[in-house]
Amino acid sequence: MQTRTALLASSAVAALGFAAPADAAGNFYVSVYGGANWLQDSNFTNTLVTGVIPTTPTTSIFNFANDADTGFVVGGAVGMSLNQFMQGLRVEAEVGYRQQNVNGVWNSTVVTTGGTTSVTGTLDYDHSSLSVMANVWYDFNVAGVTPYIGGGIGWAQTEVEGNYVDLTSPGIVPFSFDDNGFAWQLGAGVNFDIAPNMKLGVGYRYFEGPEVTVLAPNVLTVNPLAGEVDDQNHSVLVNLTVGL
Repeated sequence: MQTRTALLASSAVAALGFAAPADAAGNFYVSVYGGANWLQDSNFTNTLVTGVIPTTPTTSIFNFANDADTGFVVGGAVGMSLNQFMQGLRVEAEVGYRQQNVNGVWNSTVVTTGGTTSVTGTLDYDHSSLSVMANVWYDFNVAGVTPYIGGGIGWAQTEVEGNYVDLTSPGIVPFSFDDNGFAWQLGAGVNFDIAPNMKLGVGYRYFEGPEVTVLAPNVLTVNPLAGEVDDQNHSVLVNLTVGL
């Protein structure tokens, strides 16, 4: 995963360099940021019926409901203004990382003609997302204050890793699931001049990465169910940008 991420980030930065005109060296900048991240809850109920009459039908049910704590986001970008083409337009290659602890509850149930078996427990896991993005921002210059809007597309690796805690017959079932794929974001904010070629800013991002398929814990004989955990995030950032 680290190799793929490094290659993507290097390619994005290289693309910016090749796209820059020979006289645009002063248009480059670097930016670092950090802040708070809020992951939207992912609740689902999946049901599967196996077997038909005259055999014995079996109904398997998997309930999953999470509640994420406030997490964090950090990242950095290399960018270039495109004022020579359109005043206020800039592009950048960005690498970001988001993480938060998640709690919740789960229930696994099997219903047959012989009766119902149910297991209930709690969730405790970390949800993280590593992203490589290509962004486009548009700045509005207002006497030293620079509001901006924009967004980006790219790739992200999303992971969930932790434990199902079985409360019915006490025990812990560890799990680790991940997926990668398309990611996108929208954002807005404002930057303030604090020194020559240096800006301090605050901003908001909505970021969405790939869903992760989560399997039900193997605590019942029959329950081959799974569900999708979303990667939908709201972030509030503080950033420092330095012109090169």
